[in-house]
Amino acid sequence: MSHRRPRIVHVIDRLALGGMESVALTLIERTAEVYDHHIVCLRDAGPQAERAEAAGVSVTALDKQPGKDPRAYLRLRSMLRSLAPAVVHTYNIGTLDVAIWARSAGVRRIVHAEHGRDAADPDGRNRKYRWLRRLMAPFISAFVPVSGDLAQWMRADLGLPADKIHLIRNGIDTTRFKAGPALRESGSFAPWPAEARVIGTIGRLDPVKGFDTLISAFAQLHARSAVPLRLVIIGDGPERDALAAQVRSLGLEEAVWLAGARDDTPTLLNGMAVYVCASIAEGIALTMLEAMACERPIVATRVGGNPELVDDGTHGLLVPSGAPAAMAEAIETLLAEPDRAAALGAAARTRIVADFSVAAMVAGYRRLYDDLLLN
Repeated sequence: MSHRRPRIVHVIDRLALGGMESVALTLIERTAEVYDHHIVCLRDAGPQAERAEAAGVSVTALDKQPGKDPRAYLRLRSMLRSLAPAVVHTYNIGTLDVAIWARSAGVRRIVHAEHGRDAADPDGRNRKYRWLRRLMAPFISAFVPVSGDLAQWMRADLGLPADKIHLIRNGIDTTRFKAGPALRESGSFAPWPAEARVIGTIGRLDPVKGFDTLISAFAQLHARSAVPLRLVIIGDGPERDALAAQVRSLGLEEAVWLAGARDDTPTLLNGMAVYVCASIAEGIALTMLEAMACERPIVATRVGGNPELVDDGTHGLLVPSGAPAAMAEAIETLLAEPDRAAALGAAARTRIVADFSVAAMVAGYRRLYDDLLLN
Protein backbone atom coordinates (compact mmCIF):
# COMPACT_ATOMS: atom_id res chain seq x y z
CA MET A 1 0.00 0.00 0.00
CA SER A 2 1.22 3.47 -0.84
CA HIS A 3 2.55 5.57 2.04
CA ARG A 4 1.59 8.76 0.21
CA ARG A 5 -1.83 8.53 1.72
CA PRO A 6 -2.00 9.81 5.31
CA ARG A 7 -1.63 6.84 7.60
CA ILE A 8 -4.30 6.29 10.28
CA VAL A 9 -3.93 3.68 13.00
CA HIS A 10 -7.17 2.60 14.66
CA VAL A 11 -6.74 1.25 18.19
CA ILE A 12 -9.67 -0.78 19.48
CA ASP A 13 -10.15 -3.35 22.22
CA ARG A 14 -10.95 -6.10 19.69
CA LEU A 15 -12.98 -6.47 16.50
CA ALA A 16 -15.99 -7.98 18.23
CA LEU A 17 -19.45 -8.45 16.71
CA GLY A 18 -20.79 -5.05 17.66
CA GLY A 19 -22.03 -1.78 16.26
CA MET A 20 -18.94 0.24 17.16
CA GLU A 21 -16.68 -2.24 15.40
CA SER A 22 -18.95 -2.26 12.34
CA VAL A 23 -18.85 1.54 12.19
CA ALA A 24 -15.05 1.50 12.36
CA LEU A 25 -14.80 -1.08 9.59
CA THR A 26 -17.30 0.72 7.37
CA LEU A 27 -15.35 3.97 7.77
CA ILE A 28 -12.10 2.19 6.90
CA GLU A 29 -13.57 0.42 3.86
CA ARG A 30 -15.12 3.59 2.48
CA THR A 31 -11.99 5.72 2.84
CA ALA A 32 -9.34 3.16 1.88
CA GLU A 33 -8.40 5.07 -1.27
CA VAL A 34 -7.83 8.27 0.74
CA TYR A 35 -6.06 7.02 3.88
CA ASP A 36 -3.67 4.17 4.65
CA HIS A 37 -5.48 2.39 7.48
CA HIS A 38 -4.05 -0.04 10.03
CA ILE A 39 -5.88 -1.64 12.97
CA VAL A 40 -4.37 -2.53 16.34
CA CYS A 41 -6.45 -4.62 18.77
CA LEU A 42 -5.42 -4.42 22.40
CA ARG A 43 -6.56 -7.97 23.10
CA ASP A 44 -7.16 -10.63 20.43
CA ALA A 45 -8.15 -9.71 16.89
CA GLY A 46 -11.78 -10.77 17.23
CA PRO A 47 -14.28 -12.28 14.79
CA GLN A 48 -14.47 -9.28 12.46
CA ALA A 49 -10.75 -9.30 11.72
CA GLU A 50 -11.43 -11.29 8.54
CA ARG A 51 -13.60 -8.47 7.22
CA ALA A 52 -10.75 -5.98 7.72
CA GLU A 53 -8.18 -8.26 6.13
CA ALA A 54 -10.49 -8.88 3.16
CA ALA A 55 -10.41 -5.11 2.60
CA GLY A 56 -6.59 -5.20 2.56
CA VAL A 57 -6.19 -3.68 6.03
CA SER A 58 -3.59 -5.13 8.39
CA VAL A 59 -4.80 -6.19 11.83
CA THR A 60 -2.36 -6.62 14.71
CA ALA A 61 -3.38 -8.10 18.07
CA LEU A 62 -1.32 -7.10 21.11
CA ASP A 63 -2.77 -9.89 23.30
CA LYS A 64 -3.04 -7.54 26.26
CA GLN A 65 -3.65 -9.37 29.53
CA PRO A 66 -6.49 -8.39 31.90
CA GLY A 67 -5.72 -5.44 34.14
CA LYS A 68 -2.45 -3.55 33.83
CA ASP A 69 -0.11 -4.92 31.16
CA PRO A 70 2.76 -2.46 30.58
CA ARG A 71 4.46 -4.80 28.12
CA ALA A 72 1.46 -4.63 25.78
CA TYR A 73 1.59 -0.84 25.82
CA LEU A 74 5.34 -0.86 25.21
CA ARG A 75 4.69 -3.08 22.17
CA LEU A 76 2.06 -0.59 21.05
CA ARG A 77 4.44 2.34 21.39
CA SER A 78 7.12 0.50 19.44
CA MET A 79 4.61 -0.29 16.70
CA LEU A 80 3.42 3.31 16.49
CA ARG A 81 7.01 4.53 16.20
CA SER A 82 7.51 2.10 13.32
CA LEU A 83 4.25 2.94 11.53
CA ALA A 84 4.59 6.70 12.15
CA PRO A 85 0.88 7.44 11.63
CA ALA A 86 -0.45 10.90 10.91
CA VAL A 87 -3.47 10.13 13.13
CA VAL A 88 -4.28 7.61 15.85
CA HIS A 89 -8.01 6.93 16.28
CA THR A 90 -9.08 5.23 19.53
CA TYR A 91 -12.49 3.83 20.49
CA ASN A 92 -14.33 3.98 23.84
CA ILE A 93 -13.05 4.06 27.40
CA GLY A 94 -10.94 0.91 27.11
CA THR A 95 -8.49 2.61 24.73
CA LEU A 96 -8.56 6.11 26.20
CA ASP A 97 -5.14 5.86 27.88
CA VAL A 98 -3.56 4.95 24.54
CA ALA A 99 -3.30 8.72 23.99
CA ILE A 100 -0.28 9.01 26.30
CA TRP A 101 1.52 6.13 24.62
CA ALA A 102 0.77 7.52 21.17
CA ARG A 103 2.13 10.93 22.17
CA SER A 104 5.28 9.32 23.55
CA ALA A 105 5.68 7.58 20.17
CA GLY A 106 5.65 10.97 18.42
CA VAL A 107 2.03 10.97 17.19
CA ARG A 108 0.68 14.52 17.12
CA ARG A 109 -2.97 13.96 16.19
CA ILE A 110 -5.21 11.72 18.30
CA VAL A 111 -8.94 11.19 17.79
CA HIS A 112 -10.97 9.50 20.51
CA ALA A 113 -14.50 8.30 19.71
CA GLU A 114 -17.15 7.62 22.36
CA HIS A 115 -19.80 5.23 21.00
CA GLY A 116 -21.62 4.74 24.29
CA ARG A 117 -21.11 3.72 27.90
CA ASP A 118 -21.05 0.23 29.38
CA ALA A 119 -23.27 -1.53 31.91
CA ALA A 120 -20.90 -0.64 34.76
CA ASP A 121 -21.32 3.08 34.06
CA PRO A 122 -24.59 3.63 32.15
CA ASP A 123 -25.01 7.24 33.32
CA GLY A 124 -21.38 8.31 32.97
CA ARG A 125 -20.99 8.98 36.70
CA ASN A 126 -18.11 6.62 37.46
CA ARG A 127 -15.56 8.86 39.22
CA LYS A 128 -12.54 6.95 37.94
CA TYR A 129 -13.70 7.12 34.32
CA ARG A 130 -14.62 10.81 34.61
CA TRP A 131 -11.20 11.60 36.07
CA LEU A 132 -9.46 9.60 33.33
CA ARG A 133 -11.30 11.41 30.54
CA ARG A 134 -10.36 14.79 31.99
CA LEU A 135 -6.76 13.68 32.53
CA MET A 136 -6.44 12.53 28.92
CA ALA A 137 -8.08 15.62 27.39
CA PRO A 138 -4.83 17.59 26.87
CA PHE A 139 -3.34 14.68 24.90
CA ILE A 140 -6.36 14.23 22.61
CA SER A 141 -6.87 16.42 19.55
CA ALA A 142 -10.57 15.63 19.03
CA PHE A 143 -13.32 13.81 20.87
CA VAL A 144 -16.04 12.25 18.70
CA PRO A 145 -19.36 11.52 20.42
CA VAL A 146 -21.82 9.66 18.21
CA SER A 147 -24.93 11.23 19.75
CA GLY A 148 -26.04 14.64 20.94
CA ASP A 149 -26.60 13.15 24.39
CA LEU A 150 -22.92 12.12 24.61
CA ALA A 151 -21.79 15.49 23.22
CA GLN A 152 -23.80 17.38 25.85
CA TRP A 153 -22.43 15.12 28.59
CA MET A 154 -18.86 15.79 27.43
CA ARG A 155 -19.38 19.56 27.42
CA ALA A 156 -21.61 20.18 30.42
CA ASP A 157 -20.80 17.28 32.73
CA LEU A 158 -17.17 16.46 32.04
CA GLY A 159 -16.21 20.01 31.12
CA LEU A 160 -14.16 18.98 28.09
CA PRO A 161 -13.14 21.81 25.75
CA ALA A 162 -16.02 22.56 23.36
CA ASP A 163 -13.66 23.12 20.43
CA LYS A 164 -12.39 19.54 20.78
CA ILE A 165 -15.86 17.96 20.61
CA HIS A 166 -17.01 16.93 17.12
CA LEU A 167 -20.43 15.26 16.90
CA ILE A 168 -20.51 12.61 14.15
CA ARG A 169 -23.58 10.39 14.26
CA ASN A 170 -23.42 6.79 13.10
CA GLY A 171 -24.81 6.06 9.66
CA ILE A 172 -25.88 3.02 7.64
CA ASP A 173 -26.29 1.92 4.03
CA THR A 174 -29.97 2.59 3.35
CA THR A 175 -29.77 0.81 -0.02
CA ARG A 176 -28.97 -2.45 1.77
CA PHE A 177 -31.34 -1.93 4.70
CA LYS A 178 -34.83 -1.34 3.36
CA ALA A 179 -38.24 -2.99 3.42
CA GLY A 180 -38.17 -6.25 1.49
CA PRO A 181 -38.81 -10.01 1.65
CA ALA A 182 -38.67 -11.62 5.07
CA LEU A 183 -36.75 -14.80 5.79
CA ARG A 184 -40.03 -16.62 6.38
CA GLU A 185 -40.97 -15.91 2.74
CA SER A 186 -37.75 -17.33 1.34
CA GLY A 187 -37.07 -20.11 3.80
CA SER A 188 -37.72 -20.64 7.49
CA PHE A 189 -37.80 -18.18 10.37
CA ALA A 190 -36.88 -20.87 12.88
CA PRO A 191 -39.41 -23.75 13.17
CA TRP A 192 -42.27 -21.37 13.91
CA PRO A 193 -45.86 -21.24 12.59
CA ALA A 194 -46.45 -18.89 9.69
CA GLU A 195 -49.03 -16.92 11.67
CA ALA A 196 -46.59 -16.16 14.53
CA ARG A 197 -45.89 -12.49 15.24
CA VAL A 198 -42.15 -12.03 15.63
CA ILE A 199 -40.62 -9.55 18.06
CA GLY A 200 -36.93 -9.07 17.45
CA THR A 201 -33.71 -7.35 18.33
CA ILE A 202 -30.05 -7.40 17.30
CA GLY A 203 -26.96 -6.69 19.35
CA ARG A 204 -23.95 -7.90 21.25
CA LEU A 205 -25.08 -10.13 24.12
CA ASP A 206 -23.85 -7.83 26.86
CA PRO A 207 -25.57 -6.61 30.06
CA VAL A 208 -25.74 -3.04 28.70
CA LYS A 209 -28.15 -4.18 25.98
CA GLY A 210 -30.88 -5.10 28.49
CA PHE A 211 -31.88 -8.33 26.77
CA ASP A 212 -32.88 -9.84 30.13
CA THR A 213 -35.54 -7.12 30.43
CA LEU A 214 -36.75 -7.88 26.90
CA ILE A 215 -37.07 -11.59 27.69
CA SER A 216 -39.05 -10.75 30.85
CA ALA A 217 -41.33 -8.44 28.84
CA PHE A 218 -41.82 -11.13 26.21
CA ALA A 219 -42.73 -13.68 28.89
CA GLN A 220 -45.54 -11.40 30.05
CA LEU A 221 -46.83 -10.96 26.51
CA HIS A 222 -46.53 -14.63 25.62
CA ALA A 223 -48.57 -15.62 28.65
CA ARG A 224 -51.57 -13.46 27.69
CA SER A 225 -51.49 -13.34 23.88
CA ALA A 226 -54.26 -14.95 21.84
CA VAL A 227 -51.96 -15.24 18.80
CA PRO A 228 -48.59 -17.05 18.64
CA LEU A 229 -45.73 -14.75 19.61
CA ARG A 230 -42.06 -15.42 19.08
CA LEU A 231 -38.88 -13.59 20.09
CA VAL A 232 -35.61 -13.59 18.15
CA ILE A 233 -32.39 -12.17 19.59
CA ILE A 234 -29.64 -11.95 16.97
CA GLY A 235 -26.04 -11.62 18.11
CA ASP A 236 -23.45 -13.24 20.31
CA GLY A 237 -21.47 -12.28 23.36
CA PRO A 238 -20.63 -12.99 27.00
CA GLU A 239 -24.25 -13.06 28.22
CA ARG A 240 -25.40 -15.84 25.91
CA ASP A 241 -25.38 -18.58 28.58
CA ALA A 242 -27.16 -16.38 31.13
CA LEU A 243 -29.86 -15.42 28.64
CA ALA A 244 -30.34 -19.04 27.59
CA ALA A 245 -30.75 -19.98 31.26
CA GLN A 246 -33.35 -17.24 31.70
CA VAL A 247 -35.28 -18.55 28.69
CA ARG A 248 -35.23 -22.07 30.13
CA SER A 249 -36.32 -20.89 33.58
CA LEU A 250 -39.37 -19.22 32.01
CA GLY A 251 -40.23 -22.29 29.92
CA LEU A 252 -39.86 -20.34 26.67
CA GLU A 253 -37.45 -22.60 24.77
CA GLU A 254 -39.97 -23.11 21.94
CA ALA A 255 -40.79 -19.41 21.66
CA VAL A 256 -37.37 -17.69 21.91
CA TRP A 257 -34.60 -18.06 19.35
CA LEU A 258 -31.07 -17.00 20.33
CA ALA A 259 -29.97 -16.86 16.71
CA GLY A 260 -26.29 -16.05 17.19
CA ALA A 261 -24.34 -13.91 14.75
CA ARG A 262 -25.92 -13.69 11.29
CA ASP A 263 -24.99 -12.14 7.94
CA ASP A 264 -28.59 -11.92 6.67
CA THR A 265 -29.87 -9.26 9.05
CA PRO A 266 -31.88 -7.25 6.45
CA THR A 267 -33.95 -10.33 5.66
CA LEU A 268 -34.37 -11.18 9.34
CA LEU A 269 -35.38 -7.61 10.17
CA ASN A 270 -38.09 -7.70 7.55
CA GLY A 271 -39.67 -10.67 9.31
CA MET A 272 -40.11 -8.74 12.57
CA ALA A 273 -43.46 -7.22 13.49
CA VAL A 274 -41.77 -5.03 16.14
CA TYR A 275 -38.11 -4.23 16.76
CA VAL A 276 -37.04 -3.57 20.36
CA CYS A 277 -33.98 -1.74 21.70
CA ALA A 278 -33.87 -2.58 25.42
CA SER A 279 -30.50 -0.98 26.27
CA ILE A 280 -29.76 0.59 29.65
CA ALA A 281 -27.20 2.89 27.98
CA GLU A 282 -26.76 3.67 24.29
CA GLY A 283 -24.99 6.01 21.90
CA ILE A 284 -26.55 5.76 18.45
CA ALA A 285 -27.51 2.10 18.06
CA LEU A 286 -26.45 0.94 14.62
CA THR A 287 -28.89 -1.97 14.69
CA MET A 288 -31.79 0.35 15.49
CA LEU A 289 -30.82 2.51 12.50
CA GLU A 290 -30.94 -0.65 10.38
CA ALA A 291 -34.35 -1.65 11.74
CA MET A 292 -35.76 1.82 11.14
CA ALA A 293 -34.41 1.81 7.59
CA CYS A 294 -36.31 -1.46 7.07
CA GLU A 295 -39.50 0.33 8.21
CA ARG A 296 -39.81 -1.69 11.39
CA PRO A 297 -41.95 -0.08 14.14
CA ILE A 298 -39.70 0.54 17.13
CA VAL A 299 -39.99 0.16 20.88
CA ALA A 300 -36.89 1.65 22.53
CA THR A 301 -35.73 2.62 25.98
CA ARG A 302 -35.52 6.33 26.75
CA VAL A 303 -31.75 6.36 27.25
CA GLY A 304 -28.71 7.95 25.61
CA GLY A 305 -29.14 8.71 21.92
CA ASN A 306 -32.39 6.75 21.53
CA PRO A 307 -34.66 9.82 21.88
CA GLU A 308 -32.60 11.52 19.14
CA LEU A 309 -33.54 8.67 16.80
CA VAL A 310 -37.10 8.00 17.89
CA ASP A 311 -39.54 10.82 18.45
CA ASP A 312 -42.07 9.13 20.76
CA GLY A 313 -45.27 8.52 18.82
CA THR A 314 -43.74 9.56 15.46
CA HIS A 315 -41.09 6.91 14.71
CA GLY A 316 -41.91 4.44 17.48
CA LEU A 317 -42.60 4.25 21.21
CA LEU A 318 -40.19 5.05 24.05
CA VAL A 319 -40.26 3.30 27.44
CA PRO A 320 -38.18 3.48 30.64
CA SER A 321 -35.16 1.19 30.80
CA GLY A 322 -35.35 -1.85 33.04
CA ALA A 323 -39.18 -1.82 33.00
CA PRO A 324 -40.49 -5.05 31.46
CA ALA A 325 -44.18 -4.25 32.09
CA ALA A 326 -43.96 -0.93 30.25
CA MET A 327 -42.00 -2.57 27.44
CA ALA A 328 -44.57 -5.35 27.11
CA GLU A 329 -47.41 -2.82 26.98
CA ALA A 330 -45.70 -0.80 24.21
CA ILE A 331 -45.02 -3.92 22.13
CA GLU A 332 -48.61 -5.06 22.64
CA THR A 333 -49.89 -1.67 21.45
CA LEU A 334 -48.01 -1.92 18.16
CA LEU A 335 -49.05 -5.53 17.59
CA ALA A 336 -52.69 -4.58 18.15
CA GLU A 337 -52.59 -1.55 15.81
CA PRO A 338 -50.94 -2.69 12.55
CA ASP A 339 -51.90 0.46 10.59
CA ARG A 340 -50.30 2.67 13.22
CA ALA A 341 -47.25 0.40 13.36
CA ALA A 342 -46.86 0.63 9.56
CA ALA A 343 -47.08 4.44 9.67
CA LEU A 344 -44.44 4.59 12.42
CA GLY A 345 -42.20 2.30 10.36
CA ALA A 346 -42.52 4.46 7.24
CA ALA A 347 -41.74 7.60 9.24
CA ALA A 348 -38.74 5.85 10.78
CA ARG A 349 -37.21 5.12 7.37
CA THR A 350 -37.73 8.72 6.26
CA ARG A 351 -35.86 9.85 9.37
CA ILE A 352 -32.90 7.53 8.74
CA VAL A 353 -32.57 8.35 5.03
CA ALA A 354 -32.60 12.08 5.81
CA ASP A 355 -30.17 12.18 8.74
CA PHE A 356 -28.28 8.92 9.29
CA SER A 357 -26.78 7.84 5.98
CA VAL A 358 -23.37 6.21 5.85
CA ALA A 359 -22.28 8.88 3.36
CA ALA A 360 -22.93 11.64 5.90
CA MET A 361 -21.02 9.73 8.59
CA VAL A 362 -18.00 9.12 6.35
CA ALA A 363 -18.00 12.76 5.22
CA GLY A 364 -17.92 13.86 8.85
CA TYR A 365 -14.87 11.76 9.64
CA ARG A 366 -13.11 12.87 6.47
CA ARG A 367 -13.62 16.52 7.40
CA LEU A 368 -12.25 15.88 10.87
CA TYR A 369 -9.20 13.93 9.67
CA ASP A 370 -8.41 16.47 6.96
CA ASP A 371 -8.79 19.44 9.31
CA LEU A 372 -6.37 17.82 11.75
CA LEU A 373 -3.91 17.05 8.95
CA LEU A 374 -4.00 20.66 7.77
CA ASN A 375 -3.32 21.94 11.28
